[in-house]
Amino acid sequence: VASRALAISGALAHADPGERAAARRMGAEGAPVFWRLVAQHGIAPHDEEKWLRITKLLALLTPASATESVHEAGRDFGAVLADGGDARARLEKPALSEQRLARLLAARETARLDALERAVRALARNRPRVDVPSLAWSVLNDNARAIARTYYARLDRRADIAEIAEKETTND
Repeated sequence: VASRALAISGALAHADPGERAAARRMGAEGAPVFWRLVAQHGIAPHDEEKWLRITKLLALLTPASATESVHEAGRDFGAVLADGGDARARLEKPALSEQRLARLLAARETARLDALERAVRALARNRPRVDVPSLAWSVLNDNARAIARTYYARLDRRADIAEIAEKETTND
């Protein structure tokens, strides 16, 4: 899963802007860039729907001007939902509210995939970098515990980050 997700993210970064735009807009019919990836990575027909969603989510996160992947190891998807893509941000409130997170976690099947897409669309404005395998597993795994665990771990770190930022300002 990790190597396939990273390869897709890299391919989207190097695709031309028109292909990325088509991937961002694609519905169940897919887009040429997706079908090329299916052929290159041997995605089985029964896995196509979820990998189509993963590809679309990665395309939404990949800016039109991108020249590199949106992958950043250690930036788990749940943490990015909490901080909006800014690992050093002091969080007055999370980027994705706890209520929206609860709805996402409770949703099942297609409703869950739609909720993930809405959350990614909301994040995409900030051009966040994310641990691509953690995003892929968020789509493939119906158990949302990993998202919740990293979301709340990031929220709990807000006090630590505030202390570090204060120390840095006083040392300058």
